[in-house]
Amino acid sequence: MKTKLIILIILTVGLRLNAQDYPLILDHPGTFKLIDWGVYTHYNCGFTKAETSANYQKIIGITDVVRKNPVLADQKGFDCETYVFTRNCPDKNGYGIPSELSFGFEDWFMNKGKEGKYKVEPPSWKMQVNHFGGFTGSSCGLGASKPSEKPKDGFNFEKWKSVNEKLQECFSIPGQKEELGNGIDRYDSELIVVYNPERPPYYLPVKFRELAEWKIEYWKLHPDKIQSDMITKILEDEYAKIPEAERDGWAYNNTYDERLPILHITPRSGPQLVVRLNPEYWNKKLPRSAIQVLTFNRLTSTSIYTNEKEDWLKHNAAGYSLDRFMEALDINTFTGLIEK
Repeated sequence: MKTKLIILIILTVGLRLNAQDYPLILDHPGTFKLIDWGVYTHYNCGFTKAETSANYQKIIGITDVVRKNPVLADQKGFDCETYVFTRNCPDKNGYGIPSELSFGFEDWFMNKGKEGKYKVEPPSWKMQVNHFGGFTGSSCGLGASKPSEKPKDGFNFEKWKSVNEKLQECFSIPGQKEELGNGIDRYDSELIVVYNPERPPYYLPVKFRELAEWKIEYWKLHPDKIQSDMITKILEDEYAKIPEAERDGWAYNNTYDERLPILHITPRSGPQLVVRLNPEYWNKKLPRSAIQVLTFNRLTSTSIYTNEKEDWLKHNAAGYSLDRFMEALDINTFTGLIEK
């Protein structure tokens, strides 16, 4: 770990030293471009041409709001290329046309008397539209592919897969939740969810009993007899330590309950509640082109952006304009995009 850290420091210092040879052009006129990167063509989700056309107008509306940020409203020193990417088709817990917007900040610089800009993989800011990709994180699922070797006697693939599908729907929230009001939640001091507060909650908590018993069942059904017997015994022994009265509490990601190191969940309250998405959140009376949820990252402590911005400017490094944008970003400007 120390070796990796030393290498990272050396690389970072090297990049900054090289960047000093390429002073930023802070007053260079900037351009903004919206690019459709196959947002409606990578998957056949059954959306009509009328739906995708209407949705793209909504995407333009998002970029119009983003461009009200003072750094983009008076755009100098960088070009901004915004790509609209496709996402997987909505599953039973989703609705609408999902996509991802990536705003790339291409700082202009001088190179031996010639103008240039950081165009290849520039620093970027992303926004998820009509899906919870950044929010859901890792699921509790463990995988259930058909075994390549002969399974144990009595193995039932469909039952095993069915239990794994239940586990896959469950995940722990990213961290401590803050309800900022007006349809904005923040998690772990960074992840922002903008939603319709008049709808049912966008996630539902999972009972500890339910999730623990699914995990035990998964390993009971596992095709490898040795693994199945060994891990089932460990999980059942851990589960037996939990009194009946505690088992009906909510499940939390476990990083602090020494009783349950292998189950890796606990009924003891913590910052990471285990939940599943609520399909009832979506207002299906609205057209699928409508925007019903947005997620993106923005740190609570804007001083971090201020300090980084000053450091990038000092070293003439890419990232200066992105940090200026993040420092000035007003998350409240996005609530008006959520359709009701």
